[in-house]
Amino acid sequence: MSGSIEGHCHCGTVRVTIPAAPDYINDCNCSLCLTRGAIWGYFPPAKVSITGETDRYIRADLRDATLATHWCAQCGTTTHWAAFDPDYDRMGVNMRLFDPTDYAGVEIRAIDGKSWDG
Repeated sequence: MSGSIEGHCHCGTVRVTIPAAPDYINDCNCSLCLTRGAIWGYFPPAKVSITGETDRYIRADLRDATLATHWCAQCGTTTHWAAFDPDYDRMGVNMRLFDPTDYAGVEIRAIDGKSWDG
């Protein structure tokens, strides 16, 4: 991806490439995002490249789980989330994988995801 930005997990096993900085970043306070330490930028899945082995988690505490959260199988760093619906043209990428200068100036929105917890 020309002009793209690459980030990686703590150990470097998982690498995530995005086309550019996102339009905004969500800093969610739901129980999952808080414990996983993620802030989310959003992209069409076709525009994101992920290499390396990840494990995934599907929330069992929600009535209708719609996505899986992924992390590096080696170091445990949260990398991204992916929707189950293949027609959902959005995925979340943990922007903490990237150098903060890569997204300097991007609005970070505080999201009340705590109210969504099951």
